[in-house]
Amino acid sequence: MQALTALLVLITVMALLPNPSRALHRLNSPASRPSVGGSDLARSAGRRLGVIFAIVAVGILVSASTGPAVVVTALAVGVVAMVVVGQRARALRRRTAAARRATVIEACDVLAAELAAGRPPAAALEGAATVCPDLKVASAAAKLGGDVPALLELIAESPGAEGLRALAAAWRVADESGAAFALLTERLADSLRADETIRRQITTGLAGTRATARLLAVLPVFGTALGYAIGADPLAFLTNTPPGWLCLALGLTLTILGLRWTDAQTRPPWESRHRANQRA
Repeated sequence: MQALTALLVLITVMALLPNPSRALHRLNSPASRPSVGGSDLARSAGRRLGVIFAIVAVGILVSASTGPAVVVTALAVGVVAMVVVGQRARALRRRTAAARRATVIEACDVLAAELAAGRPPAAALEGAATVCPDLKVASAAAKLGGDVPALLELIAESPGAEGLRALAAAWRVADESGAAFALLTERLADSLRADETIRRQITTGLAGTRATARLLAVLPVFGTALGYAIGADPLAFLTNTPPGWLCLALGLTLTILGLRWTDAQTRPPWESRHRANQRA
């Protein structure tokens, strides 16, 4: 019974996982491999539908052998696990993006200092790459005479590396017009630092709203504990009776919708722009 329950939870979480990232989509895009017919959207929908059918089949087997309470419990645990993993993944992405923005600003400072000291752009970019590992590919391209601005724009698609798009523009302007690259890079670093200060202020202002939403999401747990404290058995009601199944499904749905709505309302503008670029 435990093995079937674990299998049902695993299939549920897999069915609700997000789609592959844009980089993986590029590797699998029609431009990089022969066309096999059918759209990516249709294939993804078919894959999700197959997983749903697998969930239903496993649920029927478990229900026939152990009763519906095990199925309802496993599905609820799977949904809760999916929500927790999603929230932690979003928080990790925000921290990773903030750390990358800090390294990009530091790399621009190093690049400006190296250029002001009289080093050529390729050598200065090599010094900046020691601070920001994302610049190592661009540094290698600069040594080989490659298209550095194009590589910088490609790297800038990563969350938190958006500042490299402005660096690519500055590199291109310096190449085409002979402008003072050191001065452009120094001003770029100051601009990125000012933008990061504003981002931190916005993030701090939104932290309270996000914390409130997470607190409201876990309140049903305290309500269940309170039910047991007064002598009731809320879990038996939720997992063994049709009205309880309806209440459980409705509660989980409203909790997920509330978290998603709060995330959409508190999403900073730079994250919205990045999502729009990923869809493009």
